[in-house]
Amino acid sequence: MLRTLRRALRPARLRIPARRFSAGIAALPPTAREALGTDITAEEAIAYNRSRVATATAVALYRTGYTLPMRDLDLDDAVHALDFPYSVPSQETRAAIRAALAVLDGDYTVTVTH
Repeated sequence: MLRTLRRALRPARLRIPARRFSAGIAALPPTAREALGTDITAEEAIAYNRSRVATATAVALYRTGYTLPMRDLDLDDAVHALDFPYSVPSQETRAAIRAALAVLDGDYTVTVTH
């Protein structure tokens, strides 16, 4: 019983399976139109799509061991490797990728398993 209680009191851990970082490996989240419908504003669509690119890219980078700081060109290459349809991510998207990567890296409950 003591073991059961100890397990219940341990902080939860989020495990991310490690995979090689290459094009097409990550399932991409739905676009703003697919997720939110057609009644969204342009600003909402831009914010959603920027967040989806940033989150998917940060998770892929984290899975493969990349950490901050990262150059803009490296972030651009990561976005292209995931087949996002943008030729060059904006400064705001790069900042969002860095923020999401910092959150993953800073949270002790997130670990990558091999």
